[in-house]
Amino acid sequence: MPTKQPRGQELTLAQKRANQALYHRRLRIEHVNSSVKRCRIVKDRIRLWKAGVRDRVMELCCALHNFRVRLAPWLPMI
Repeated sequence: MPTKQPRGQELTLAQKRANQALYHRRLRIEHVNSSVKRCRIVKDRIRLWKAGVRDRVMELCCALHNFRVRLAPWLPMI
């Protein structure tokens, strides 16, 4: 969690830099999540009730994301 600014005070420079680093990391994670959600099965409600099926669906969609990233050499590796 980012450091909140105290009421009536300013954050220190170290706290501001830590918040910026956290922001950049979270932004990259959100981009990966949106790329994984290109598979519609991840966005829709999964009605499969057997044990491990939902985990397997997420693993497959993450594998497809990794395949897409490695297939395009002009994009940075994630």
